[in-house]
Amino acid sequence: MFIKSRTRAKSGWTLAEMIIATGVFSISGLALASLFVFGIRSFAAMSNYAILDKANRQAMDKLTAEVREAVKVTAYSNNPPALTIMNPDGLSVTYSFDPNTKRMLRSTSDGTVQTLLTNCSLLNFSLFQRNPSNSFGIYSASNVLVQATGDWMHQVKAVELTWKTSMTISPTANVNSENVQTARVVIRKQQD
Repeated sequence: MFIKSRTRAKSGWTLAEMIIATGVFSISGLALASLFVFGIRSFAAMSNYAILDKANRQAMDKLTAEVREAVKVTAYSNNPPALTIMNPDGLSVTYSFDPNTKRMLRSTSDGTVQTLLTNCSLLNFSLFQRNPSNSFGIYSASNVLVQATGDWMHQVKAVELTWKTSMTISPTANVNSENVQTARVVIRKQQD
C-alpha cells in the first residue's frame, strides 16, 4: 500500500496584504524623511545663530570699548549711517555701514579699514546728552541742539547703536537666522 502525503497549499502575500504593507511603509518613510529634513534645517539654523552671535559679540565688544573711551564724537550721519569719534590717542575712528556689501566697517584716520560685521542689513546710531539739571535722565541730542549751539560735539554723552545681521540656511531656503543687537554706551572720558 502506498500512502500519498497531503500536499500543502502554497502560501504567499495576497494583493490586499501587499498594498497595505506598501502604504504603511510609505507613510513611515515619509514621516522619517520629514523629521530628518526638519532636523537638518534646525541644526543649520542653530549653526547660523552661533556664527551670528559670535560675530555680533566681537563687534559689540570692540565698538562699545572704543565709544566708552572716546574723547568726543566728531561726526554723525544717518544716511548713510556713520559715526566718527576721537579716541584718547587723537586718532579719528569712523564706524560706517555699506548697504551694498552688507558690511559694517571700522576705519581710522591712519588709513586702516577693518570689517567688523558681514551679513549686516541694518545699522543705526543715535546721540544723547545728559543735562546737568537731571542727573538720572538721558535726552536725545536733537537737531535743534546741533543748530543752536554749533558745539554739539561736547554735548553728546551717550551713543545708542542698533544693528541687525542675518544669514539664510541655503540659497533656496526661505528660512533666515537673524540677530538684533542694541546698546546704549556712555562716553566716559569726554573732554570739556
